[in-house]
Amino acid sequence: MEAAKAQSEKTFSTEPAAPRRYKLYDKIKDRVSLKTVDIVIAVTAVLIVGLLIYGILTGNRQP
Repeated sequence: MEAAKAQSEKTFSTEPAAPRRYKLYDKIKDRVSLKTVDIVIAVTAVLIVGLLIYGILTGNRQP
């Protein structure tokens, strides 16, 4: 009886369900430290800037 009540409350609840991205974020958060995330962001930013500069320096100008 309790299981049916819990299932009914879960199914017909008026509270909005948590978006899927929060569940994914929580899984990542549990396995990876904030420092690691900061390092990944910094490395990605440096690579983007470096490739942009490389592209500007090696690009051919059309007359």
